[in-house]
Amino acid sequence: MVLERLRYARAMTNFRHAAKRSIGMWLAWLRCEMRSFPMKSRISKKCFGVSVAILICLCAAPAAAQDSMGEDAAKAGDVPPSDLQLGGYAGLFAPDKEGTVLGLHARYRLGWFEFGGFGELGSEFISKYAGLGATAGLAWRTPFGLRLAASGAFGLHAYRKVGAGLLTSDPGADGTTPFAGARVSAGYIFGRGRNHFELGMTGLYDGDLTRPTVTTHYMDENWFNGNTYEATSTHTIGTDRFGALVTVGWTRDSL
Repeated sequence: MVLERLRYARAMTNFRHAAKRSIGMWLAWLRCEMRSFPMKSRISKKCFGVSVAILICLCAAPAAAQDSMGEDAAKAGDVPPSDLQLGGYAGLFAPDKEGTVLGLHARYRLGWFEFGGFGELGSEFISKYAGLGATAGLAWRTPFGLRLAASGAFGLHAYRKVGAGLLTSDPGADGTTPFAGARVSAGYIFGRGRNHFELGMTGLYDGDLTRPTVTTHYMDENWFNGNTYEATSTHTIGTDRFGALVTVGWTRDSL
């Protein structure tokens, strides 16, 4: 226990020193940029590169400290029978409609099985959507911290302003559809205590099970003479979505 505390204190001391150096490097880089604007100097690029490298090390420092603190406990090589993970994710999706997505999820693993739920918000240029769903599948966790999971997903998508025009008054269409899909993820659980930081990647597929067609009537304006007229638009609610996500979260092991 005393040895673990000494290792942790040494890691945190190194972390504080690195933080001070990183802040100094960033300030130096900003001064270089201000002096050399609009031309880029080799000195400013060097400052930027070194500071980025230090910041990357800083991101891993707390997790490394936690790993070093629990090094003795890791020798046991035991995987807890169950764990709970709470986290968030962000990523991109395609191919029918490109966009971004942000979400929160909760997952509970019991042996080889995993169950969970999620809520997310996505943007497809002008149109938006919200998703709420549940997952169920298989998960495998190793003694050294790797977690692999594959699960099915199902839930509801609520769409707004689908097909809305940027240069027209078309308001687009709103609608809700059920969806089914799959998620495959790989992550690393840092530390050997009961509470962990987890970082990973997830690939997803969601397919809306119904694709209703919505007809919208609206008033538009002629750009040339300013006259208004009644217009009609037809849009389909629902799509297929492939995505890549970065996930971060907190994992708590069972006793």
